[in-house]
Amino acid sequence: MIKAAPASCGSQSSTLTIEQCYQAKTENTDAQIDVVQQAKYAAASAAGKAAILAQDQAWLNARAPVCTVAFDTGGTIDGIEVASCLLDESTSRLWAVKGVTQPVDMLKGTDNSDPDFFSWYTTPEGSRIAELSTQGDQSGTGSIIAWTIIGGADGFVINPKQFYYADGSFTDDGTIMGPNPTFHKVATGVEYVFDIDYSHLNQAPTGNASAGFEYVPGTPVAIWH
Repeated sequence: MIKAAPASCGSQSSTLTIEQCYQAKTENTDAQIDVVQQAKYAAASAAGKAAILAQDQAWLNARAPVCTVAFDTGGTIDGIEVASCLLDESTSRLWAVKGVTQPVDMLKGTDNSDPDFFSWYTTPEGSRIAELSTQGDQSGTGSIIAWTIIGGADGFVINPKQFYYADGSFTDDGTIMGPNPTFHKVATGVEYVFDIDYSHLNQAPTGNASAGFEYVPGTPVAIWH
């Protein structure tokens, strides 16, 4: 049964009604996931049925821990952020089970270390990624970005080469700061941060609205401006 929900949850008048709006949208999205998965289950072999059930259960078990790990200030905003995150998790899961390529996520970069100001990308597997511009680098020509990862149901294996700045044909792969995170697997519901110094940003063209820090697991899927 589809639940009625306002078009915009953020415009609601109270914390409770905002959370209820996100909850309704999440339940509606979950219902769509169930329809897709039930059709796959009905046509699957015994092994396929077991795999579908295991994958669904792992994703569902991970969803709430992934969403709560970043929002633990103790304030009322935490409930809203978690409710919004649950919807993001379900939306990305729906794209994944449908086998449809998700549109590139255009996100807002930030230099505010409060997680409430982060713009998160949710992977099809349920991991979350955010970027924080921590400071200018020593060269004065770039920026040090702290990439935050929260592992989803299958965890998240870090490949720093997938995180770079792009402006048209110009790219800045950056230099890893501190411990090398390459191939580190972030466990389910665990937050991990690594820093990259992008020191050649002054060489980038200007005026390109699509330029930004990108997560590119093959093709760009998220861009922070």
